[in-house]
Amino acid sequence: MLALVITLVIYTGVVNFYMLYGKWMVASFQLQTIAEQYDEMLGKDPTTPLPNGFNIQTFTDYGALPERLRDRYKPNDIDPGELYYLNTDKYAAQKDPDNPVFLVFPHILANGTQIMLLQTYHAGDEDSVYFARLHKLALLSIPFALGVVAIFAYVLWLIGKRMTQPSENLQSWAKTLSTENLDQPVPDFGFTELNDVAKELHQSLVRVDKFVTREREFLRQASHELRTPVTIVSGNVELLDKTPLNEIQVRLAARIKRANRNMQQLIETLLWLGREATPNGIQEKIDYPAFVREAIVDLAYLTDGKNLTCEFSADDESGDIAASPAALMIVVSNLIRNAFEHTPKGQVTVRLEANKLIVENNLMTCAGEYVRDQGEGIGLHLVRRICERCNWKCDTTFLAAGGMRATFTLSNT
Repeated sequence: MLALVITLVIYTGVVNFYMLYGKWMVASFQLQTIAEQYDEMLGKDPTTPLPNGFNIQTFTDYGALPERLRDRYKPNDIDPGELYYLNTDKYAAQKDPDNPVFLVFPHILANGTQIMLLQTYHAGDEDSVYFARLHKLALLSIPFALGVVAIFAYVLWLIGKRMTQPSENLQSWAKTLSTENLDQPVPDFGFTELNDVAKELHQSLVRVDKFVTREREFLRQASHELRTPVTIVSGNVELLDKTPLNEIQVRLAARIKRANRNMQQLIETLLWLGREATPNGIQEKIDYPAFVREAIVDLAYLTDGKNLTCEFSADDESGDIAASPAALMIVVSNLIRNAFEHTPKGQVTVRLEANKLIVENNLMTCAGEYVRDQGEGIGLHLVRRICERCNWKCDTTFLAAGGMRATFTLSNT
């Protein structure tokens, strides 16, 4: 806006300057033309009289000029080919519209004689003819300048719109670009540079999609391959349970069984995450407190040999929920498993508050013993991946005294 105002002021000043300068040039050109025409006619006819008429007089003697003009300009002040101006009303003691205004144009003829063309009019005529019209033109120059600035701004806006529209189209297209529409051709955005950017974005997403597909397929294949040895180990452990074993063999078989169950659940989780579609499964009515309690019982073997206790509580608002049993089991089991595995001794607290599950492991420290950060474990990483796909929420907070609190919320119940 400031730039437009500055442009308007400069433009108005330039217009007014050239109006005044134009008036001066017109008067000079008029007298010069008369002098040159007289010089040409004089060359053909030496008896041609000096040009006189209406308000123009021609003098060959400087002393014949009006006295007030001679008082203002001395002979040495006048150069041929230049226009000289004198408004006697400006220097008069009493302002009078009849005071004369002089314009003098000296000119050297071809024969070396100097003539002086004098144009005379009255101060009142100057105000009415020149300045009145000039004032009107000056006033008209302001709206004219505004119009020019408005047209110029509109043209700039059109050019800017034409330049920015393809960029906006590219931005909109990039936002809608996904793996589902990669097979569609890249639009033409009107500029080679923008088309190159669009093609690069498209190719980058194609490469990422191929990489993700390849990784997902590898994960699926690897998980399937791992299921076979896990199943074999599980079957052999069941056979061992039916075989008479001594105390040491029983403990070893129990360790094998626990490790095999951990591997089996991890494989199921990876397979579940490897599916392309959002694997929420069928929504079923679930008794949430009983569901969590069952998960704690199934994972209680992880506390064997540890000075570790688990406390479970559920408030009155906890009850039935609607969720996928498979997805919910993976999340709940991983949260509890993570707490059990990363708590060498102390207490694990599991609380249900409506649709919110809170798992907290408080580490026990002895005098002078420092309990190092046990980390989050792969379980929480898998839980976060599942929550992202199911539109659930899981937050973790490290406790000042040691341990961590995980809060899992079923946001879609």
